Amino acid sequence: MESLTAPHWETIDVPMRDVLRVIGQHDFASRFYLAGGTALALQLGHRRSIDLDFFSESDPVGQNTQQEILRALQNLSPLVVEKANGNFVLTIQNVLVGFFGYGAPLIAPMRQLDQIALASLADIGLMKLDALITRGSRKDFYDVFFIAREIPLIELFKLSQTKYKWIRDFPMLVFKSMLLFDNADRDLQPELLATVEWATAKNFFIDQAKTLRREWFGF
Repeated sequence: MESLTAPHWETIDVPMRDVLRVIGQHDFASRFYLAGGTALALQLGHRRSIDLDFFSESDPVGQNTQQEILRALQNLSPLVVEKANGNFVLTIQNVLVGFFGYGAPLIAPMRQLDQIALASLADIGLMKLDALITRGSRKDFYDVFFIAREIPLIELFKLSQTKYKWIRDFPMLVFKSMLLFDNADRDLQPELLATVEWATAKNFFIDQAKTLRREWFGF
């Protein structure tokens, strides 16, 4: 696994970095990878992020895993926020940390940061497209905006046929969602480290929708 040689530590605060380091010292961490906004920010440096989201393809995050995590982190006095089969969310030293069972396969090699595996930009990008469908927050739009500078959206659409092959019409669902700004318009502006106005980001998606309509869907 290739190491992330120049992580953008400026995107997370010191308590988050400390919690990340401690989690990486425990055996259960080998079954998880960090994804979401924090894994993306550490790689791109585009915005500040405030939580840690860990995912596992192999571990369903049932009761046994939840108890294992609590025992391993007991010295940090974790508090349970959400406890369900497949979802386990804690606050650790005032940092929100989630562990999730996630059946979609990784389609690109992960990066290594200390003892933590990070999802690739491609995998995070596809997960963020999925997030546009399910919640459409402003930070999701911004994350996709910055990912698209590295991986064109049409390439992510192609890759989605592998990662989400069981989701019928995934590209069409994304296409429709990338033009629905109601939720994002009501959101607070994320703390960006690379200045991009919200109107600029929205115009990007409007333009991309025109391109995708022509080049992907052919209408």
